[in-house]
Amino acid sequence: MGKKLLKGIEAADSIVLDPHKSLFLPYGSGVILIKNGADMKKTFSDTAAYFQDFETNDMNTSPADLSIELTRPFRGLRMWLPLKIHGLAPFRAALNEKLILSKYFYKQILTCGFQSSGPPELTITTFWYPMDRGENNDFNKELIQNIQQEGKIFLSSTMIENRFVLRLCVLVFRTHKREIDIAIKNIVQHKDELLKTWP
Repeated sequence: MGKKLLKGIEAADSIVLDPHKSLFLPYGSGVILIKNGADMKKTFSDTAAYFQDFETNDMNTSPADLSIELTRPFRGLRMWLPLKIHGLAPFRAALNEKLILSKYFYKQILTCGFQSSGPPELTITTFWYPMDRGENNDFNKELIQNIQQEGKIFLSSTMIENRFVLRLCVLVFRTHKREIDIAIKNIVQHKDELLKTWP
């Protein structure tokens, strides 16, 4: 589903990925793909008297020549091992499910009186409850505060063109349709309660 949105990505000189999000891997997993590896070596390689015992050549590149860290753990194992054991299919299926759930949430939340800046392109949906007399931002700020204080679901927020909007991001591997339905019910419940007491 997200493939169309990434069309042309092959033209980039470098790409940074967060596998802990869309591949559901442990935090701290990060990927940078560089078209020209020599650029990395040119950027990060350094010489010092205490490096004299480490020889590298084109066949033997030191990881210290590829980042600012001279010593680091084997972070690649976090990504390599699950992919090696399970293959790509379950990761594709899980991400595809999250894309479908994002669209499902978007459609359902609109039927509950909320508005959105448009359907999600990936896994984030922005939405707000429309109020009269310029009260949109105040109402939605209080709405998210009430939701966060209860602690049953987690939403984030942002400003888009001076409008305070709520954000739902579906990227936890344990999130399925049941959890989305719980989130919708919770959001609507808090909205209804707030409307009863709103000035």
